Amino acid sequence: MRITNQMILSRSLDSIQKGQQESARLERQIVTGRKFERLSDAPVDARSVLELEADLRASEQYNRNIEAARVRLAISDSTTDAMTNLLARARELAIQAGSDTVSPEQRLGTQSEVQAIRDSMIQLANRTYNGAYVFGGAYADRVPLDATGALDTTFPARGAPRYEIGPGMTVLASHDAGQMFIDSDAIASLDALDTALGANDRAGIQAAATQLTGAIQNVQTLVADVGARQATLDMAQERQGIVDETVSIRRSTLIDAPIEEAITKLVAVQSAYQASLLTTTRLLETSLVNYLR
Repeated sequence: MRITNQMILSRSLDSIQKGQQESARLERQIVTGRKFERLSDAPVDARSVLELEADLRASEQYNRNIEAARVRLAISDSTTDAMTNLLARARELAIQAGSDTVSPEQRLGTQSEVQAIRDSMIQLANRTYNGAYVFGGAYADRVPLDATGALDTTFPARGAPRYEIGPGMTVLASHDAGQMFIDSDAIASLDALDTALGANDRAGIQAAATQLTGAIQNVQTLVADVGARQATLDMAQERQGIVDETVSIRRSTLIDAPIEEAITKLVAVQSAYQASLLTTTRLLETSLVNYLR
């Protein structure tokens, strides 16, 4: 096949156009730091990047859930500490009031302090955070305990919320008021002491002191449970950190342009482009001379 000047010129112009396009592409890489701008530029890599970015968004949500659960557990931790102190004080009062040297009047005076302790315990049960009752369970918009320390029979503060902290992994953020204040016997033991003091019932006071000891032990079980949940959050956060780093590195490999390499390629492409321009110019000059002849 005979190769005419027109064919050579056409190929030269095509080479110039491709050189311009490649130069522009490399310049965009250098400016943006990205290998591609549109999904169509690298569909396979772009799809992988989208999947990785979805993983990062999911991880961000897991981390937000971990932090939200951590805040609630911190409140639970401080609450169980306060409960322990209140119950310990009540037991101390019970032991003192259970002595046979204490008068009925003194026991009535002690009763007032025990009632104040119970009121403080109810206030702990009704703690709020961000406008919701921390220990409200499934009914965080309702007061967990009434003035007598009882659960709402229609909307009981049961069912502590769960937070998703990883794929298929959830954790209870805090205990509910039913677990912390009713099942632990915290309120009941204070009520028993209150009743016994009001009745000047020495045996009842001593029994209440024993009941308070059991309540303190129950609260310590809750303390240990809170600690275990906090450890679970720590491990989940550490795991998510590893996942985030791995995914970010993979995403960076797919999307970030190696600037030094792009600059080297750009120099080579521009050199080839200049050569194509020179060749085409000479062809055009030759064709013009031939035409004039």
